[in-house]
Amino acid sequence: MAADLAAVLTGGQGASESSLRRVLANTITTIEENKGQIFDIYEATRISLQETETQLDDVEKNARTSALRVGELELEEQARKQHLAHVSGNFAENSEDEIRQSYEAVANVQVDLALEKDNEKRLREQRDKLLIRRNSLQGMLKQAEHLAFAVGAVLSYLSSEIGGVVWQIEQTQKEKFVGARIIKAQEEERYRISREIHDTAAQEMANLIFQTSVCEKLVDFDPEGAKQGIQELRQQIKATLAGLRQVVFDMRPMSLDDLGLVAALKELCRKLADKGILEVSFGVEGNVWELPKSVEVALFRIVQEALNNVARHASVKKARLRLLYTGEALSVLTEDEGIGFDEAEVEKGDAENRLGLLSMKERGRIIGAQVTITSAKNKGTKVHVRVKNI
Repeated sequence: MAADLAAVLTGGQGASESSLRRVLANTITTIEENKGQIFDIYEATRISLQETETQLDDVEKNARTSALRVGELELEEQARKQHLAHVSGNFAENSEDEIRQSYEAVANVQVDLALEKDNEKRLREQRDKLLIRRNSLQGMLKQAEHLAFAVGAVLSYLSSEIGGVVWQIEQTQKEKFVGARIIKAQEEERYRISREIHDTAAQEMANLIFQTSVCEKLVDFDPEGAKQGIQELRQQIKATLAGLRQVVFDMRPMSLDDLGLVAALKELCRKLADKGILEVSFGVEGNVWELPKSVEVALFRIVQEALNNVARHASVKKARLRLLYTGEALSVLTEDEGIGFDEAEVEKGDAENRLGLLSMKERGRIIGAQVTITSAKNKGTKVHVRVKNI
């Protein structure tokens, strides 16, 4: 493979094309020979996760049953104690045997209650251990899935592009990188959204259903407790709804379709501030005019990526976002006064660090916009996007 690569760099066009094909073919063969191990790890982890989730469902079901039983026994204990107090207070009217039986009844229900509380505690401890194991397996599964997605994307991409990569090798390699990463990012985003809905909204709704049954049982003998439980349910439902709205906003903000780019960017800045992630100074100049939705979506994603980069890498909590509408074009400027970066070092560095910059430029290229990213160490970063008025 090294000899083939040398031929690519030193040979003529025909030799370079042939050698490049061999390099890619050998790369594909190597990846295919090793991908089986990745899928084996993934499958074993998936099976273990399914078994753990099944055990967890059983334990949670038993824990809920035990909790209800504890509640019933506590009510029974109170009733027995009240009966004992009654018979003890009327000693003349009740025989010694009746009083003794009342004492024994109280003692028996207290024993049952203690045992059931121990059982509930044991189930909760078992549930906590299973939750830790499930979270660990989910992390392992997520890593295996990401690696499998990456391998599949690279294989698919290399297999389909072998015959077309001959001229302008450096530029073509960048396009391949972006294409493969976009495919992988799409799959990762779908997986993230499905897991987020499962781990948040779905779990919370299941918990709410359980709490409604508890409130239902409390209505008859503890109305105030039931009322308090319903109030707590209302707050939890609000929190669940807010979580679902955040998932929807991450997928595509409704304001982008309903009110346009300016409103969507304003909402994005507000959400970043509300979460304590980043305080963005937002401004609009000129007369706002509409762009095609596909262009507005691309501009929104570019700004979102730029602000996320500030939050993750700039080591500052403030940024500025300015939109300038003229008759000829729309200019969007995102800037910060953070630690900045050396563009040459980033270009040579880790692929993950380059992906955000490349994705912004690629989105701009698709919509015909000019994307300029300037930065220097300790001098902040500016992302300027200019798109012509069509």
